[in-house]
Amino acid sequence: MENIVSLQQTIKSMSAPYDFFRTPQRKDEDKVKYHARLVVKNTMTTEEVVELIASRCSLQPGDVTAALIELAKVLKDEMAEGRNVQLKGIGSFRIKAKSPAVSSPKEIRAENISFGGVVYTPEAKLLRSLSGTRFERAKEIHRSLELSDGEIDRKLTEHFAEHDSITTREMCSLCGLRKATALRRLKERVDEGKLRHPGYLRAPFYYPVAGCFGKE
Repeated sequence: MENIVSLQQTIKSMSAPYDFFRTPQRKDEDKVKYHARLVVKNTMTTEEVVELIASRCSLQPGDVTAALIELAKVLKDEMAEGRNVQLKGIGSFRIKAKSPAVSSPKEIRAENISFGGVVYTPEAKLLRSLSGTRFERAKEIHRSLELSDGEIDRKLTEHFAEHDSITTREMCSLCGLRKATALRRLKERVDEGKLRHPGYLRAPFYYPVAGCFGKE
């Protein structure tokens, strides 16, 4: 009973950080508006998830790791067979197909149909539990502001002091930007010769050019 009470108290004390961001405006709008948006603290790694699960049950970290690896394999194999995989307390996973629009089913063949992504449907119980999430204003007030190029460069310099590269996701977290804005800011610095990128579309890493952001 004490453990249940302790868990309930912990849940009540948890809160997610938010801050205000400028709402994109049409060119003919002159009134600036802001909206609240979640400020992502960080991304948990698999190792961190493993340690957290192991700390809450009798399983060893190695056992948890093995279970997660097999879960990933089962999800992939079963979804590839067209099955909907339901995980209690989490939700269901299935793949979707995509194909060109046709006027008749006779105009398309199996080879014209391709993988269209994974559909995740959270369980109703999970949604209900998350609906009670408490929010509190993020302490990093600068996230509410539109950072200047100089401020972004300063943050990149601080980042590259400890890392060799940066991803779009890390740029979002570092500067409080949306993905599209973060990507644009990164590409601007590639055009300016401050960052370099492998060039192919799916490459996630950007590297500082020698002489920029404190790199020799």
